[in-house]
Amino acid sequence: PIRCECQPRARSSRIEGAMPPVQEPRERQEASAEAALTTQQLQRNFYWFALNFAVNHGVVTTPLVLSTSVLAGDAGYVGNALINIFTMVASFFLGAPLTGTLGPRGGVLFGMLLYCIYAALFAVAAYVGKDGKDNIGETAKQLQLIIFSIGSACGGIAAGVLWTAQGAYFSRTVDLIHEREGGERSALTSKMASRFAILYLVCEVIAKLLWSLLSYLKVPGWVNGIIYTGAGALALVLQLNSFNLSSTGPRTAVLQKVKAAASLWTDPVLLMVAGINLTFGFSAAFMNGYINSEYTSPQLGSFAVTLLAAMTALFAGLFSHVFGYVSERVGKGPVVCVGALSFLGIPFCFFALKCCSGWDWALVVLYILQGSGRAVYESTNKGIFSDLFADNAPGAFANQILQVTGSFAICFFLSSSLKGPTLAWIALVLAAITPFGYFGAVALRKQQARRQDCTAALAANAA
Repeated sequence: PIRCECQPRARSSRIEGAMPPVQEPRERQEASAEAALTTQQLQRNFYWFALNFAVNHGVVTTPLVLSTSVLAGDAGYVGNALINIFTMVASFFLGAPLTGTLGPRGGVLFGMLLYCIYAALFAVAAYVGKDGKDNIGETAKQLQLIIFSIGSACGGIAAGVLWTAQGAYFSRTVDLIHEREGGERSALTSKMASRFAILYLVCEVIAKLLWSLLSYLKVPGWVNGIIYTGAGALALVLQLNSFNLSSTGPRTAVLQKVKAAASLWTDPVLLMVAGINLTFGFSAAFMNGYINSEYTSPQLGSFAVTLLAAMTALFAGLFSHVFGYVSERVGKGPVVCVGALSFLGIPFCFFALKCCSGWDWALVVLYILQGSGRAVYESTNKGIFSDLFADNAPGAFANQILQVTGSFAICFFLSSSLKGPTLAWIALVLAAITPFGYFGAVALRKQQARRQDCTAALAANAA
């Protein structure tokens, strides 16, 4: 296991654009408050933070899956496209700057608030078409499109900021616990990432199953939207009780935060560890856009789409626990290989086993494989970014979200040419090269660490 040896700059060597010295007392107060926290307090706070994050994210993203079936016309499709576009933009131009300005918790609260607005506007759009998507007039269709488009833009901005801030909060928590306990930082990131993923995915499963139950009980979609908006807002309020941890590195101007994220583009490690992010994006597009519509829904019924989506998240949560245990003991490399093989297994079934006509409930195999791959993406993958970019967590996680949403956006813009088999081939190739990229990134970081040690030794001898 490798951690990046680069350390945050000392306060006496602030980079250009840093906040003026008058802010030093506040920074010292934050450092003093964090120093007083015990390991047990930090761990309990992290679980509280993760639970509220998971509840908010789970309830407000359920409409994302159901919007095309609840809203009329192209409102759902346009809204989902806008979410990916705005997430891409926000993850780079807003994620790192807002996380640096508001702090990790402030960035998370900002994203959770916009997520609530997204869910609320979905409820309003669904109310406009409360008589049914097939009985709605053209004027109401246009109104639905406008309302949900605005909500989707808010949801995209929320995602771009939220996940960047969550990554920074995660990394800072790991840093503080590591300072108190010592040991391998990589093992700690594995444990914390797996536990976060379990809470996150369990809440997603519950949210999807609850929506299915409410729909079975004939509760209108707009009422469901109001209920879910309320649950997300409650989680937002409760999140105010989590610790206000500082961000890593010095406080810098907004432009410097954007530059910090862009500066990683010259780091080959960023591209080398992009495999799981890109593979997850294309594989999810293949499952959601092709397998669901062409095989699952026709063979099993539309209810099975939501059911199997919940099953994917459920298996992802179960596998996250297993993979976290394995990562702590043997490192992240074997887990990355398992995740890559899981994603590779889906196109393998499609091409080698002639999936999926007549498979019926045997289709669940594909969703289990997707769940296994997603477990690595949601847990181990975040630990990898925290390890390899420990000195620039906001910028690293902004780029991580950019990679995932970029693959989704590519699938949308090229949807006319990227048919199911094409997506399957892309996912297969990306899955096959993912392990090589990860092990190459680890080797490169080791080489860089050795060079830094040699340089430091030479400087010490010269002195």
